[in-house]
Amino acid sequence: MPKTPSHRKKKLSRLIDIAGAAGVSLSTVDRVLNERETVSAAAREKVIKAARDMGARRLLPQTYRPLTHFDLILPKNESPFFVRLRAAFHDAAAMLDRSVIVHRLTLAEEDTAGFVRLINETPYPRRGMIIAVPDRQEIRASIARAQAGGQKVVMIVTDLPHLAGVDYLGTDNYRAGATAAYLLGQSCRSSAGRVVVLAAHHDWSGHVQRTAGFCATMERDFPHLGCEIIETDTRDDSIRCERAVRQAFTKGPLAGIYNAGAGSIGIMNALKDVSPRPCWIGHDISDDHIAYLRDHRMDYVIDQNPQGQALRSLQTLLYRCGLIETIPDLSPTELRIYTRENLPTLPPVAAMLPGSRG
Repeated sequence: MPKTPSHRKKKLSRLIDIAGAAGVSLSTVDRVLNERETVSAAAREKVIKAARDMGARRLLPQTYRPLTHFDLILPKNESPFFVRLRAAFHDAAAMLDRSVIVHRLTLAEEDTAGFVRLINETPYPRRGMIIAVPDRQEIRASIARAQAGGQKVVMIVTDLPHLAGVDYLGTDNYRAGATAAYLLGQSCRSSAGRVVVLAAHHDWSGHVQRTAGFCATMERDFPHLGCEIIETDTRDDSIRCERAVRQAFTKGPLAGIYNAGAGSIGIMNALKDVSPRPCWIGHDISDDHIAYLRDHRMDYVIDQNPQGQALRSLQTLLYRCGLIETIPDLSPTELRIYTRENLPTLPPVAAMLPGSRG
């Protein structure tokens, strides 16, 4: 319905009142309320305050907010999980206010000094970080220094136990390992046998916790299954995984395989000619895991929901920095268990995302 002359006159009168209360021109009020960029921060705040005080019945723009810089620091890891995680942050960051900038940084997992540098040195006034880093003393110390300087820290994927003041929003990795043991033990309840555990990274606390949870549950609930940890780190490498499984078979048949990390194509290659196939449990849903589950070459996948971790970690950092008022869910991300009967449809993701340096 078209606006009447009296409505326009009333609106103009209200704008004139706002201009008078704010001590600015009518054109300045118009530019502020229509969110044009040619107004100073001081004038913008005066206009919005005057409009609020006068009870303006319209959706008002936000007062000026300086740029807020966050860092996302991840390892250079091309496993399907980290590809999905980077894509999830790419999508989630696009929904943020333009005043919030998320710098996505990646670094080789072995580069301890590089992680320390990224955490301690920044060319912009960073207010907080979302990080997934190895558990090394130098990295712990750098995070503590950043916290002492007022920065907020949120951890995902893997935590740093007993480091105070850090929000951890990844999955409970001990429970994840215990869940894998329960599923495997139930699948092998009727017969004894050997179970091997492939530990991916000894310096990622998440993988250490998965292994500990798995072994503790196997010993407690399924003592008829011997649990053997392969001590050499596979480091998410398919060749190392294949070599480790083939070496385990030289000692006799296997009832089960639990892989705490990535590199599943190597395990699949090692199992090609094995009959009967051992129960196989791994982590994180991906195109290859979907294929293995569908073809009954794999039994269970425990997923840690990278999309949920990305959204919840950003919400938590915004809350910790006072940019939103709603208290987010600060509990660990819930696990997801996939079998051949509940396979998801994964959206395509790019192998690499823009905006990284390292």
